[in-house]
Amino acid sequence: MSQELGSLLSKKLESESIFGEIINLEPLTGGASKEIWKFEVKLKDKSEKYILRKGSGIEGPLAIKTSDEALIQKTVRKFGALVPEIISVSSLSEPLGDSYIMKFVEGETIARKILRDTEYKNALQNLAFECGQSIAKIHQTDIAELSFLPKKTVKEQLSDLYETYTVFNQPSPVFEYTYLWLKEQNFGDIDDALVHGDFRLGNIIVNQDGLQSIIDWELAHVGNPLQDLGWICGNSWRFGNTDKVVGGFGDLKDLLDGYNTVSEYQVDKEIVKAWQVFGTFRWGVICLIQASAYLNGTINSVEKAAIGRRVSETEIDIVDLLFLGGR
Repeated sequence: MSQELGSLLSKKLESESIFGEIINLEPLTGGASKEIWKFEVKLKDKSEKYILRKGSGIEGPLAIKTSDEALIQKTVRKFGALVPEIISVSSLSEPLGDSYIMKFVEGETIARKILRDTEYKNALQNLAFECGQSIAKIHQTDIAELSFLPKKTVKEQLSDLYETYTVFNQPSPVFEYTYLWLKEQNFGDIDDALVHGDFRLGNIIVNQDGLQSIIDWELAHVGNPLQDLGWICGNSWRFGNTDKVVGGFGDLKDLLDGYNTVSEYQVDKEIVKAWQVFGTFRWGVICLIQASAYLNGTINSVEKAAIGRRVSETEIDIVDLLFLGGR
């Protein structure tokens, strides 16, 4: 597998005028739906590190093509956003499949290491503010350059999520109530923008100095950008550090202070709560989708199977947010 993949990578890079031997090709944790490979290209006097991000060719109902992820990153990088430099893009019809190659960014993505290892202690102090600033810059991207992205209002997303949930025929009183509650909420009167869709620990690269890059754009779309703020504040993405609302590492005030230094639209915490509930409901439905892909034999992934148990966690989190004073 790795030998064949190395050959394909070599040919693809040669088309970008990068000639060298592929060495140290190794798989990394790619999440529940993508392959990620790290490798180096050995040149005459040095070697350079790269990442291959590769889709399965079978996309879920919420995900975009891997090659389109690359196009987004190329676009937002022009606006000064912290994203990796894209080197080459491959379509599904090419030998390398639906994928792209990007430059390697030094740092850590594993949440438990970022939250617990002492080397990141100083970086965490300002990380929430940096995240707010960075996602606000992404939200300023010219969406006219992203016409291929799906565009949906909050109501349309909510309707789609509810319809998807009902398909699995697993009735949940909490989800039923949440759907009705969300239909009555104020999500902020803000212009449509690029939404990352999965902005959280695990999808950002952090080093000792702080935020280095934002990655994994498979859930990107055009819509209300405040969705990203509620998502990173969901309890599922605090990784046990429940007292820190923002990703288990920061305070909501710092996130909003960072965001509001860039955005003309000044966000308040009440709107964020509505998006927290929306995000938690959305994650619950995504968990159903991931588990189903394993159960029906579409994708053989233990990770997808394990994600199914998290549906009940999202129900608990929603009850906490709506009835028990949760943050």
